[in-house]
Amino acid sequence: MPNFTLIAFSSAVEALRMANLTSEQELYRWSVLSFDDAPVSSSAALQIQPTLPFAQAKQLDTLFVCAGVHVKDTWNPPLGRALRRLACSSLPLGALCTGTYILAKSAVLNDHRCTIHWENIGSLREEFPQLKVTDELFEIDRRRYTCAGGTAPLDLMLFLVRRDYNREVASAISEQFTVDRIREPGEPQYISVRSQAPGAPDYLNEAVLLMRNNISEPLFVEEIAKYLNVSTRQLERVFRQYFHYSPSQYYLRLRLVAARNLLRHTGTTVRGIAIETGFKSLQHFSKCYHEYFKLRPTQERAKYSMS
Repeated sequence: MPNFTLIAFSSAVEALRMANLTSEQELYRWSVLSFDDAPVSSSAALQIQPTLPFAQAKQLDTLFVCAGVHVKDTWNPPLGRALRRLACSSLPLGALCTGTYILAKSAVLNDHRCTIHWENIGSLREEFPQLKVTDELFEIDRRRYTCAGGTAPLDLMLFLVRRDYNREVASAISEQFTVDRIREPGEPQYISVRSQAPGAPDYLNEAVLLMRNNISEPLFVEEIAKYLNVSTRQLERVFRQYFHYSPSQYYLRLRLVAARNLLRHTGTTVRGIAIETGFKSLQHFSKCYHEYFKLRPTQERAKYSMS
């Protein structure tokens, strides 16, 4: 799209190029399309030349929409109709940076989890209240792939490379790019509440900080409310208004995401991880983990070690 973010585009394409280079095989091919088949300028004023007519988009395995600044000005009804036709043909659709807005405006993200650059989370939720917008680095929900801006497209592509092939190929790419680790689905962008929920009261940001700083010894919601000098009901209301979670659900999600990172990246025992993330018993931890991620903690660790 016009004014697309160059780093988002290059992070995605370079990961695929490096997959081919490090594996010494043509694992991936890519084409560049613009809706009018004309060259497109990035937000850095560098132009990209399309290599495939948009009319041939159905020939692709997946179509990613890459956008950037002033994204609302770049959408148009013919583009929306074209994307809906592609969606109806079962072509997987993805978005890089603010490309999520283009998919949302084209009504091809309904009933899907999605994410977008943190600066746009609040406005996306406001304009499309029916969407399940998260604050995570990237989301994969059936045939929809969305990610935040910056280098988040690299994280998404590394995950897809590992899924399509193996950990060795993905690790070789990250080594070439001096990326210290491959970030996972479910990892939040760790952005301030003020940025993702414009207009939210300051105490909501303070509540989230209290939760993040008290993972191993969780506070009661009543304690958080008392510390912030607000009522428990008031805290419940603003959490649901801006996050679509209750405070306790949001807090549990933070703790479970922290637990998953420990399961995947440390050798700490499952019991030890349960304690580190504030669960009083291994059984309760395993039950909550399974309900949220659809895997037992032991299955998570086994799956990750084999991938």
